[in-house]
Amino acid sequence: MRVKTVDSNNKKYKTPEYSQQEYSRYWRKNYSRHEATELAAALAAMRKVAGHIGINVKPIYWQGMSASPGNSIILNPADVKGTYPIPFQKIDLMVGKVVREAFGCIEWDEWVEDQVKRRVSLPAEEMKDYLDNLICTLEDIYITELVRPTVWHLYLSKYWRTLINKRERDPSLPPTASSIASVWREVMFFQTLPSNLHYYYDDLIKVLLENFEKITELKNLSTLTERRERRVEIYLKMWTRICSIIGEWEKFVFAPDAVNIEDEAGAKIKKPDTREKKEEDAGQDGEEGKPTGLDEELAAEVSFKLDEGESDLTQHISVAVEDPRAKAMNTIFTRAVAKCNLNPNQSQVERLRRIFQIQKTMARRARVKGIIRGVDMGKIDARRLYRVPLDGKIFKMRDILGSDYAWNISIVADASASMAGKGTAHKPWTVAEQTFVSLAQAAKGFFNHLEVFGYQEKSNQCNLIQLYREGELYTITPEGKTPTGQAIIAAAMLMKKNDRRKLIIHITDGAANCGVSVVDALEYCRRNGIDLITIGCGCNVQTKQFLLERYPRGAVYLMDDIHHLPEGLEILFRDRLLKN
Repeated sequence: MRVKTVDSNNKKYKTPEYSQQEYSRYWRKNYSRHEATELAAALAAMRKVAGHIGINVKPIYWQGMSASPGNSIILNPADVKGTYPIPFQKIDLMVGKVVREAFGCIEWDEWVEDQVKRRVSLPAEEMKDYLDNLICTLEDIYITELVRPTVWHLYLSKYWRTLINKRERDPSLPPTASSIASVWREVMFFQTLPSNLHYYYDDLIKVLLENFEKITELKNLSTLTERRERRVEIYLKMWTRICSIIGEWEKFVFAPDAVNIEDEAGAKIKKPDTREKKEEDAGQDGEEGKPTGLDEELAAEVSFKLDEGESDLTQHISVAVEDPRAKAMNTIFTRAVAKCNLNPNQSQVERLRRIFQIQKTMARRARVKGIIRGVDMGKIDARRLYRVPLDGKIFKMRDILGSDYAWNISIVADASASMAGKGTAHKPWTVAEQTFVSLAQAAKGFFNHLEVFGYQEKSNQCNLIQLYREGELYTITPEGKTPTGQAIIAAAMLMKKNDRRKLIIHITDGAANCGVSVVDALEYCRRNGIDLITIGCGCNVQTKQFLLERYPRGAVYLMDDIHHLPEGLEILFRDRLLKN
């Protein structure tokens, strides 16, 4: 292998600039300007990269999240924090680190390191740092050669170049453990050397070059067991020679009365300087000792957003539909990300709040009537403890719990192409969203649980999208066909099983035209104790007939125009929520 030198300037050698090509620009499309959202999306992207590499890869986390460093790949958020979306150049470097760690997991690099350390004896404690760097660098070389024919090599090369550029030790000085690793990577990966390299490096580079072919040939071995055991043998032989070479170097000893300054004449003794140690320290302490990991609140938010990823409900729906002839389609549950900018209709908000307030009053009265005082058993009534020495009548019993009056309400809205109202000034989806915003505002502060979903077909897949969460309403663009049966079953599956009063309000302007039958959805809701009501808005004669034929009596509300939806919901809530 030919190694060329690089000119130096003021004792700091310069290495060639790495490629400015931003490879992740071609595939990373899910990004955000919001910090937690972007960190979650970037972490999800890194996990996808690891998933493409293999199944035996450790889980990946940002530092500061709940993870065990020994059993996880930990990324340092300080490397990317500050600019969102994260620049593609930094994403490339993260991919490079993940590629190195992922292939290390697959090729059992920790096992190799452990076996080498078990079988060597260190002549002095300071040699441990050299051994650590030797094993780490040789594994870097092996993995880089292993991935060279693949696209991962592009990312890994950029990662190595960045590490090499960060080295600050003057190459004209005697080497340290980490500077040896840096020069070795420079030689192997980029075939370059600084022109004023200290002569102590010469014998070490000679040992490396003599064994380079042996290391690269390991990738051709057929089994993992052969590859890892052969690496241990090569590393042990190399260590024997390297240990002998380092032992011949002149030892630098501090005078007892000398100022304790950084070593400028020899290998560091008291402070290990391995690549792993430096990366670990960088992940724990930033400038002035401040932690660089995610703070507790941000880590929790990132974890929550990761949990918000899409869920595949296809298999669950296939099991739930008892008819083997049902034409089920893939069904994915996701969460909308674009906030709805519509303002609530205050008049409608007030009318809906009056309904919820009446419901709350009815629940309170039921609780009072359900308490029977003066009984010998039941639950203790704290207001009657004074009767303990008198007659012991301190118990109460509730026949009707207030929670029995709480409803789990899911709005399942048709977001197919017809709801966009293309070609006309009439926008059904905008009217529906205005109603949802008003309903969400009115429901705040009451004990009902509200969910709002939109559904549509895309690429022969039913997408059920959550539009309401954490008190905020989000929006989507109507498109595709109308997989009504699929969406209703999916929404029903997401409801809590132990809720006693469950109501699905389905809003549509047309009949189902793909996916499982609406009859299957009706049957599923019946078996699970869920009331299903469909509101048909501006449906044609054929659609009205379709709905009336398939839904039981009283389960369909038909209106001539989508603008009547607010009044229709109010009538429905009065009928369902306020009945005894």
